[in-house]
Amino acid sequence: MATQCRGTKTKRINRHKLAVIQAYIIIGTLVLIGFIGGLVVGRATAPKKQVTVTETVEVPSYEADSLPVAEEVTYFDVPLSHSLQRYIYEVCADENVPVSLIIAMIDQESKFNPEVVSKTGDYGLMQINTINHEWLAEEYRTADMLDPYQNVFCGIKVIGSYIQNYNDYGLALMAYNMGDYGAKKAWETRIRMTSTTKRL
Repeated sequence: MATQCRGTKTKRINRHKLAVIQAYIIIGTLVLIGFIGGLVVGRATAPKKQVTVTETVEVPSYEADSLPVAEEVTYFDVPLSHSLQRYIYEVCADENVPVSLIIAMIDQESKFNPEVVSKTGDYGLMQINTINHEWLAEEYRTADMLDPYQNVFCGIKVIGSYIQNYNDYGLALMAYNMGDYGAKKAWETRIRMTSTTKRL
């Protein structure tokens, strides 16, 4: 009688599969080390919390038919530099426009983003429309409506002229947002206020 020897089956791992598994383990380890290292470096180099310091400075302001007088300036707690806020105070004083109105307009128009360009072609902090760029460039030698200083200068000049013409902030704001022609058409249909002018 013959005896049969049953061999035990052994699994052999293919060397190629073993090399692939080892490569994945090494890559995974390197990625994990890189992630942890990035977190450590990021925490160590992250800027500290920014603190806004409010201080008062004096800038010239104009009163009707008189020379400029010094007026205290209080900085608003908004994401505009103190230099730009001081500049806004100066131009507002020159144009007899309330600074608080300009800050509210900038918040409404651009949320304090000097680089925003709307779908309708409005540029910068005060959202100056492209149809106004040419005459503003000729009148005030402004070339870059994404420059915050040039943009607020032009915006204050425009709203200041509307306030002077209409002697009413609501009507001036409508003219600023809709254009003089669009605002006059709205006024003809007895519309004296828009949702934007209500918010401001």
